[in-house]
Amino acid sequence: MLAEHSSHTARPGKALRAGHAYEHLKARILEGDLGPGDRLSVLALAEALACSRVPVMEALKRLQAEGLVDIVPQVGCQVAVPRVDEVEDFFAAFAAVEGTVTRLAALRRTEADLAAFEATRARIAAALSHAGGPNDRDPAYRRLNREFHGSIHAMAHAPAASGIAGALWERSDFLIKAAFGSLYFSPRVRAAHAAVGVAIATGDAAAAQLAMAAHLQDVGVAVAARLRSSQQP
Repeated sequence: MLAEHSSHTARPGKALRAGHAYEHLKARILEGDLGPGDRLSVLALAEALACSRVPVMEALKRLQAEGLVDIVPQVGCQVAVPRVDEVEDFFAAFAAVEGTVTRLAALRRTEADLAAFEATRARIAAALSHAGGPNDRDPAYRRLNREFHGSIHAMAHAPAASGIAGALWERSDFLIKAAFGSLYFSPRVRAAHAAVGVAIATGDAAAAQLAMAAHLQDVGVAVAARLRSSQQP
């Protein structure tokens, strides 16, 4: 379980308690000890979070809408189990949207944007030198990946498109964790990020879009292959 899962002290207000429960559960699903198929006890979660069952159920419904939790009436709740036949389709859609945002970033970035992007990439490179190995399940990779993509979204100056793509990030993180245990910057991922960075820096919109889309489609193929292998009887 993550150390930063939030204090279990109850917070005032229904919305705050539901938000607290949501963030707690999301962190455990995306970075912590909960995996596909794990049962979720509303009562146990309410006790752990020092709140009633109502905010816990609200949090679970929100996570269900995001594809991270399954709620079966009269049966119970569990962490969602990805359907392998939908994984590559999801990443194809994700690649199309994120590729579009990356193209816009290459077209619209300013010199100030580029300076901020390079500073972000430098911070990421420094952090990667201290991150864990492929089997360490270090949550730092997920956060660094968000920084990289977030910086690209800032350069795109396209709130509507960024909102659509950003809404897919956690589903992507969930599928990667379900397949590999955590996100990790393999040499292939680092090379893909570098190619995206060069295309944006040079203003090559077509190359930027292609590099990002190809990268995410490759991730989808790898995730689907690993899930297919792990789910075989």
